[in-house]
Amino acid sequence: MTVLDHAATFAAPVLRVREATAADLTAVNDLHRRCSTRTLCRRYHAGRDRLSAAEWSRMVDRSLGHTLLIADPAVGDALIGFANVMRTTSDGAAEVSLLLHDEWQGVGIGRAMARYLVLFARRRGFTDVVAWAEPDNRRAVGLLRGIGARPEVIEPGEVRWTLPLGPR
Repeated sequence: MTVLDHAATFAAPVLRVREATAADLTAVNDLHRRCSTRTLCRRYHAGRDRLSAAEWSRMVDRSLGHTLLIADPAVGDALIGFANVMRTTSDGAAEVSLLLHDEWQGVGIGRAMARYLVLFARRRGFTDVVAWAEPDNRRAVGLLRGIGARPEVIEPGEVRWTLPLGPR
């Protein structure tokens, strides 16, 4: 078997990414039910198993930010994750966050989405991107370091990561 033959045996998944709407809450909460408690605690820093209608309404309000859904067409477009770029109270800053189903972690999707979120924020004129990650969340920490974000310990166990994007 040649290297080319070997490489051809691995097919990258084709995923769909699109803007979320208010109508997607049921699918998003289904994703939450399929994620492990550990994954949900890493994302929300607390035990959560769903989003309320009010929370989701804020996440899809385009005046506050953007929420993107990630779906796998191979399984009927079931959601495998979602990502946010949301305005903060700090002038010019956008908070980014990501939730990926356990089975899709560690395969590069989070890294690709993080890079896309930074580009998305930059194109919309944000001057900084911030994210929150617990210090022992190695995947999130590696992902944030990989996009160039720097940590700031707010209090023990609470770390804000910041990536300056430059002037508007």
